[in-house]
Amino acid sequence: MRNNSLEIKISVTGTILVVLPKFIGDAVNCTPALQLIKENYPNHKISLLVRPHLAELFKRDSRYSVIIDERFNSSKSISMLAQAKILKSERIELAFIMRNSLSEAMLCFLARIKYRVGYAKNGRSPLLTHSLILNPNHHYIYRYCRLINEPLGNPFSTIPSTSLMTNESELIGCTNNKNIGIYFGGKNKELRHYPLKLALKSLEIIAKQNDCCLYLFGDPTEVEDVKQLHEQLIKQSIDSKMLAGKTSIASMADAIGTLDLMISIDSGPMHIAAALNVPIIPIVGLGTSPWSLVAPKTLNQIALVANGSQLLEGDIIKEINPKDIADATKKLLD
Repeated sequence: MRNNSLEIKISVTGTILVVLPKFIGDAVNCTPALQLIKENYPNHKISLLVRPHLAELFKRDSRYSVIIDERFNSSKSISMLAQAKILKSERIELAFIMRNSLSEAMLCFLARIKYRVGYAKNGRSPLLTHSLILNPNHHYIYRYCRLINEPLGNPFSTIPSTSLMTNESELIGCTNNKNIGIYFGGKNKELRHYPLKLALKSLEIIAKQNDCCLYLFGDPTEVEDVKQLHEQLIKQSIDSKMLAGKTSIASMADAIGTLDLMISIDSGPMHIAAALNVPIIPIVGLGTSPWSLVAPKTLNQIALVANGSQLLEGDIIKEINPKDIADATKKLLD
């Protein structure tokens, strides 16, 4: 690092900024780091710079204020200089930059934020006052917390749990049946997507073994894929509800928070469920990051990880047997 670690802790009197990542799961995995910041700076204003689609979810937590990154507003995007001007008006003195892009470091530099902490990635070290060397073997949650802990002189020895604020949901019915969330993704998830035939077979077994209602999640780009699964479930007279394309990120989190169980590929919904202490069954084929780096830090899960001999990447997730998903469901519900 380029500055004395204690200098931050002693001198900061202004606002503290946290630049959150753009993906849902990564942003959720930053919540332990946010708790460390709040514990170390209990009387400081802490602002979160978030993409527009994440704003509703994070605005619920009164401990933090939210600044929307208008550079990514689909209806009225602004330039980096204009966004930097907004940040400058907030009197920010310290920024923790969780996303490893050059643009976020440049933004904080242009906003004239006194202390700028981040990882030495993508040629951005000259733009940071405190640059840490990234260990690629560290879990993502560990990486985010380390960005807080080391520049402050390592005052913390343990990582808090991920957490989110939610509201009551009207999307999940209140019955004696078990409410199970399903997110197998769409074809847009490519190698992470759990194929329709296998997904249907697993849900058929689950429906026979449990009195349950299945809630099918998905974003607007996945509606057609999820609809195909829903139509097959209807033909089998399996109680299910189509939520794909009908929720915002925040209302999806509200719905997930009321479930008895979440079955999901490696995804944002999986991390949301973990943050809400909902039992989860992760379905893990070949993800965008090694599973050991992104696995939820919770004991309330049974992860089904493909570990066979398939040489074709597209077949790796097919190694996860529908019966194994059903057995894990039964075990967690019991």
